Amino acid sequence: MSRADGADAPYWNGLEEGKLTLPRCDGCDRWIWPAGHRCGACGTTGVHWVERPIAATVFSWTRTWHAFGGAESLGLPFTTVLAEIEDCGIRLLGRLDDPDRIDPILGEKLTGQIGRTQAGDDSIPTIIWSRAA
Repeated sequence: MSRADGADAPYWNGLEEGKLTLPRCDGCDRWIWPAGHRCGACGTTGVHWVERPIAATVFSWTRTWHAFGGAESLGLPFTTVLAEIEDCGIRLLGRLDDPDRIDPILGEKLTGQIGRTQAGDDSIPTIIWSRAA
């Protein structure tokens, strides 16, 4: 299966186009993540994709100091953030633009842009988070 297949294909396609799109239920209007073909809350099979601003808050984070397979292109250390997208509660992983290695603060506001991460032979669209001004 590739990123072009499956319920989350519109998410990956959106990132490829430089935008963040997230799924919302056609029946009860709840945000759905991970993406699915039906809503776990009401059972509706209709889902529509909504473009969202790439703005969030820090929910959790970790700094990686040791190399592991597939992440060699990131350089060490790198910081991964689990960010909660504003006004929808969906949490997404991304890298933090963190040149000074300042620890993120839970609840800190972030803005993001779409970048790329090289994982082996694959170039993956990635959200690169920055601290909001």
